[in-house]
Amino acid sequence: ATVWTANNDAYSFFGYKTISSIEEFKTRFGLPVAKFHRSNGITEEMIDMVETKYRERYPLHQHLIRVFPEAGGTLSELKSRDVKLGIASNIPKDFLAEHLHRFELSEYFGAITAQEDCNEQKPSPKPILTTLFKLNAKPGSAAYIGDMEEDMIAGKKAGVHTIAMDREGAYQPISRLKRHSPDYVIKVLDDLLQIV
Repeated sequence: ATVWTANNDAYSFFGYKTISSIEEFKTRFGLPVAKFHRSNGITEEMIDMVETKYRERYPLHQHLIRVFPEAGGTLSELKSRDVKLGIASNIPKDFLAEHLHRFELSEYFGAITAQEDCNEQKPSPKPILTTLFKLNAKPGSAAYIGDMEEDMIAGKKAGVHTIAMDREGAYQPISRLKRHSPDYVIKVLDDLLQIV
């Protein structure tokens, strides 16, 4: 809801038509973000201004972010098994840092790649490959989990195992992710413990 609400704030500020529901937003949203904005009629010269306004508005709505209830326990167990954990995200670094700090999850990750750390966004494999480099990990022994088509595409291009998240509230329906033949489909994060 945070991304949708902040995006609507930015569109409204510049006089663009907003997206009426979170369901419609999830259906229409895609990466890279500039492509998404173009699909909504944002002109090329306005994209940077819309993104700047979005970043300004996002902190006002970040209280809407929720973490899966099993996240802490799953991450703790994976870390105890000496599994290297990293994040490859298109979210700006300061927003990502706030979320990880607020939910007390920072300690679990050995590498974080945010929007500013990479000159390409998913579905490019570069954010994932950058994170693997930071972790000193090889693609063949790594997996990437996500709930968007772009996550599956990026993972396949990076040569890692792909894990699709199929749970209520996921960003996109599992049917869209399955178009890209993920290696695994999970319904809760605890399922990772059976895979790793």
